[in-house]
Amino acid sequence: MNWKTIFNPFLKFDEKILLAVGIIVFAINIFGCYYSESVNDSIFHYSPLGKNQDIWDIVKTNGLSYISAIVILFILGKILNGKTRPIDIINTVLVSQIPLVIMLPVNGLPFYKAASSSITENMAHPENIPIQNMAIVSIWGFITLIFLIYSIVLYYNGFKTATNIKKWQHIVLFAFVSIVWTVISQSLF
Repeated sequence: MNWKTIFNPFLKFDEKILLAVGIIVFAINIFGCYYSESVNDSIFHYSPLGKNQDIWDIVKTNGLSYISAIVILFILGKILNGKTRPIDIINTVLVSQIPLVIMLPVNGLPFYKAASSSITENMAHPENIPIQNMAIVSIWGFITLIFLIYSIVLYYNGFKTATNIKKWQHIVLFAFVSIVWTVISQSLF
């Protein structure tokens, strides 16, 4: 395995294997959200789980955010290249979420939750924030940023492979549609 495979597994692996891995990761995402008390309200964003919500609310919200992203990307893919296949777009969305799912267990750990809530509670008085809590949240924030960037790279490479886009205008349109849909999805779900 080389760097190209790590950043673009869509070129190396069979679409059925990618789909199977993606479905498994989607299921893990649901339980990870339940454990960390969050919900995947758009494909690149997690929000705190609301009060009186259970695992079925997570399934609904996560499912709607994934399905809507797949539909939007498939429509865009068909506009840019009529030969775009649904399985390639489904794999793009599912596989791109793998790095984000890896983050969920840490977000649910009691010491991380305590550090995060300590910072939130003391925002008005930053001098009261314990240095270890700031270090925990800062270090995990940096690691989260790396996972997010990797997720976006997988997302872009998957779409690029699925649609065979090469023109910069298509890339800009893809980025614009993705950003706009991510924001809209967060407010809808």
